[in-house]
Amino acid sequence: MGLPDAPGDLSSEVDVDAFRHLFPLRFYERHLTESIRPDGRPLGRARDTTIALGAVTSAEGSALAKIGSTTMLAAIKMEVMTPSMDSPDEGCIAIDFHMPPICSPIVRPGRPAEIAPVVSKQLSDTISSFGMINLKELSLVSGKAAWMAYLDIYCLDADGALFDAALLSAVAAFSH
Repeated sequence: MGLPDAPGDLSSEVDVDAFRHLFPLRFYERHLTESIRPDGRPLGRARDTTIALGAVTSAEGSALAKIGSTTMLAAIKMEVMTPSMDSPDEGCIAIDFHMPPICSPIVRPGRPAEIAPVVSKQLSDTISSFGMINLKELSLVSGKAAWMAYLDIYCLDADGALFDAALLSAVAAFSH
């Protein structure tokens, strides 16, 4: 298939990368016929997944989650706020997803990644629509005080499964 013969054989790695970019359909067809993924995993095997709680000591909750090489860091800061008149017995959650240029060669310095607001919205919709966090539990004094949870998720390495890794890190941070 033209895969590198020896570890560290840079010329072969460049050839494989060039083949993948020039002939993506043939590249993936070859992997499918051999029942392996481009990273060498069998088709039915999931990526290795790890979670480390308490990754940010200055946060009220945090987690570092990895799915394969994709790495997300989630941290939660809490602040007391006055609840809205519409929901006097509920707190709030603000979710922000960040993709700095260090996470992927496709993210350019000076402008936000196009996928970041999409992932942020998906996370917000998923967490709120499935009732993952009971906003009533964030109420301190009805109509007077409630918690505002600021959830920031930073993509440290983007290698696929961005939403899955971001959601995993968010859930783990809230559980911490």
